[in-house]
Amino acid sequence: MQALDVGFISFWLLGAVAAFAAIYYSFGIFREWLGVWTRATNGPIRKTVAHDAPLDGHIATQWTEGRLRLDFLLAMIKQLEVALEQNVKTLGRLDHADPLYEREARKMVEPSLRQFTFDQHLRGECRTLISSLQFCGQDLAESQGLEMTQKLNVLTEIQAAINSADRR
Repeated sequence: MQALDVGFISFWLLGAVAAFAAIYYSFGIFREWLGVWTRATNGPIRKTVAHDAPLDGHIATQWTEGRLRLDFLLAMIKQLEVALEQNVKTLGRLDHADPLYEREARKMVEPSLRQFTFDQHLRGECRTLISSLQFCGQDLAESQGLEMTQKLNVLTEIQAAINSADRR
């Protein structure tokens, strides 16, 4: 009878260890699946680390990257402006007496409003970026003695153009 108890206990312990291992590995697989799902829905999660570079290097990098981003944003705004103008012209050419006018106009208005909203978002990003670029340009001029007057004047002109377009 004692042999049965030892065999039963060892069989029971072996089963418990196997169950624990199965649960452990299933949680590992679940975490991996969840990680893949999270990356698929939210994109990869990156840690941003500021390297131990001097402040002048960071400001110069921000100036360069900011100018590239501003150029891209201005090109996008121009592209959206052309598309919006075309939509307005096409909408103006529609025949008001046509029974399908309302449906056709509605099909054109929704994408135009989406483009307009995105255009406003890009203009807001430009305003923020211009402020940052003006700070970087002034700092580069003061700390490194770079001639930034013309570049800062161009930024001011761009800022004025964006602000005047918003008033229209």
